[in-house]
Amino acid sequence: MTITFIGTGAADWDWGAMPPGTRGSTATLVGGSCLIDAGPTVMRGLAEAGVDSGAIADIVVTHSHQDHFRPETIAALSDARGGNLRVWAAPEAIQALGGIQCDKRPLCAGARFECGDLRYTALPSNHATGNIREQTFHFLIEDGQTTILYALDGAWILAKAQDILGRTLAGRKLDAVIWDATCGPSPAGWRYAAHNDLAMIDAMKADMDDASVTAAGTVHILDHIARTLWPTDAEERRAIASRHGCILAEDGMSVNIPMEA
Repeated sequence: MTITFIGTGAADWDWGAMPPGTRGSTATLVGGSCLIDAGPTVMRGLAEAGVDSGAIADIVVTHSHQDHFRPETIAALSDARGGNLRVWAAPEAIQALGGIQCDKRPLCAGARFECGDLRYTALPSNHATGNIREQTFHFLIEDGQTTILYALDGAWILAKAQDILGRTLAGRKLDAVIWDATCGPSPAGWRYAAHNDLAMIDAMKADMDDASVTAAGTVHILDHIARTLWPTDAEERRAIASRHGCILAEDGMSVNIPMEA
């Protein structure tokens, strides 16, 4: 399964002038035609990654925060396909799309759906939006050979998500986890109920290994990187991720899962 990181930044980046080194709003392309989240810098990110916006057939939405969900971006992607675009999201996000021409597919926790050759399972996430009724999501993504847990935005893993994940995997192990790593080496502090720091990720990695959800070969990728909570030096950021047994996602980076040894 090919994963391309269209944007990897948390909401504290300045997306006005976007000087070199600016991380775009977090969005991830899976398998070439399914985009997870569509925030304010996605059109630019797709162009810089050499991706034709008309190739996007599905948008899967984690939650409706404006750095992940921008109706104007979704409208532009729908226009690129003549309205032949599916959008999978919580009902509250679907409602916010208004009259945008697209195929609107509301989601609930535990929902299973297909985007081309990809099978998704919606997992409830520990995150919150301004709408108290909106369920936010992580996703289990499968293609028949590969299983990936897309776990952002959000902190920790909810018990209900663990239950759905275990029943869906049925003894199989995850090939990769893409983690919310907003806080990086900084303590999460008041963000502990919405975003991870690396100590939280280390604890979950160890517990998931013990529970046989992951294995020695599972790839761990850190995403949703805050400008103000990680070191400013790019090499230092990558070195920190490596010390924690992880890969740091970068805008435009593509990986094939499972990765070659």
